[in-house]
Amino acid sequence: MILGRYQLLVAVARGGMGQVWLARLRGARGFSKLVAIKTLLPNQQDLARLEGMLAEEARLASLIQHANVVHTMELGEHEGMLYLVMEWVDGEPLGFLLDRAKERGGMPLGIAVALVSQVLAGLHAAHELSDETGPFGVVHRDVSPHNILVTYDGVAKLLDFGIAKATQQTSSNTDTGEIKGKFSYMSPEQILGNDVDRRCDVFAAGIVLYLMATGRHPFKHHNTAAVIHAITTDEPVAPPSALLEDFPAELERVLLKALEKDVEKRWSSAEEMRLALEQAMPEAFGDASRAELRAFMERTVGDRKLARREAVRRAQVTADGHDVDTGARQALQASAQSASSLRAISISQPAPEDVAELIVSEAVSNTQMAPTPPKRRAKAPWIAATLGVLFALGATLPRVLTPSPATKAAAAPVGVEAGSPLPSAAAPARLPAPVAAALPATATPTLEPTAVTEAPASPKHDAPSAAARKPAAPPPAKAARTPVKAASAKPKPSGNDDLLAPDYAR
Repeated sequence: MILGRYQLLVAVARGGMGQVWLARLRGARGFSKLVAIKTLLPNQQDLARLEGMLAEEARLASLIQHANVVHTMELGEHEGMLYLVMEWVDGEPLGFLLDRAKERGGMPLGIAVALVSQVLAGLHAAHELSDETGPFGVVHRDVSPHNILVTYDGVAKLLDFGIAKATQQTSSNTDTGEIKGKFSYMSPEQILGNDVDRRCDVFAAGIVLYLMATGRHPFKHHNTAAVIHAITTDEPVAPPSALLEDFPAELERVLLKALEKDVEKRWSSAEEMRLALEQAMPEAFGDASRAELRAFMERTVGDRKLARREAVRRAQVTADGHDVDTGARQALQASAQSASSLRAISISQPAPEDVAELIVSEAVSNTQMAPTPPKRRAKAPWIAATLGVLFALGATLPRVLTPSPATKAAAAPVGVEAGSPLPSAAAPARLPAPVAAALPATATPTLEPTAVTEAPASPKHDAPSAAARKPAAPPPAKAARTPVKAASAKPKPSGNDDLLAPDYAR
């Protein structure tokens, strides 16, 4: 399936209102680039509102340029369908990484701190976004393991910016599952519908770090109502040291401050919390930590990396095979329907009128398809009309060139015997090469005397008979009048002259 400039390869994720695809951008000389494309699911009841949310997400996310934020490339529209193009992240969602790490002994504390610190750096870049009019006040509102991707090289990337679904669409999206599970990562002020700022995202990042460091959600309960109650009440969070012995005290202090339910007691920014983490656990930062993070990813999801990359390769091979299969049929269809493809069609002994029609069509299509100077374009109708006259003349020549003997005798001018060559003054002009090639084998480029009818030198001597005065066939000029009108008319478009039209994309 083609969507704008992109070829959709395979669906990789599906949510309550949208779907994410692995897609490919094809360029000149074999250029190819993998991207991720988000589309809205069809048959949405509130499609206009969802399209507005997608457009707002694209507007904000495209302005954030940071290594820890998934880059947004463009917002496109194809046949009325909006789609958001993002960079393709060669990695795994943090939620899957946590499940896999739990199966294999858990996530080291230093790895958890390193990944969350990267998320905080991406958040701070979004929070600080501004232009000449001032700060944008961007708040993610949906920081969770579902919206954090980790590359196989150990780089955490945050995605899904600018969607206000958690605060504005709770009642309408709960039934469809859009908000299901997301209350677990909301701040108290967000759940209560109060004004939110960047500290709302700091609270969510604290929940993610608590889960990664301890293996347990700080507000875990059996139903959504209990989770909401645990977050919005004044009851403090259980300290990590109550779950894990020897939990670093300084790290616990940073974490509990991030989870303060009173927004004024929380870290004031994501960058402030990140710096506090760096001071509390400096061994989680630096080159050695990055190498350890890459090794952890290899141990935990190394097999998954190979399988995922192989799946991507097969998806591209399948798409290439589909291009080959459908490309030949589309090329044949295009060559048959496109006006410019007449150059590549081999014509075997067509009738003269057919040749005239093809060449006139070619002349007109050339003026349409190829850019020409204004003067040359102005002459194109005259050239087409002239060619039409010539070929109409060619169509009548077989009938004119083979008259009966009686007609030859009657039409012979005074002083000239039938069948004798004309004087040099009356010799016809040489036919153009295309016209001569279009004539049947019986035709000859040398005109018989009947092709020219001369008046007698004197009406008193040897007056021609009535048969001689009445020509056997209409004069060429009169016979050519009808084809001239047809030749000057613009041929109807084929309907698929533009090979980049949406029909070709299908």
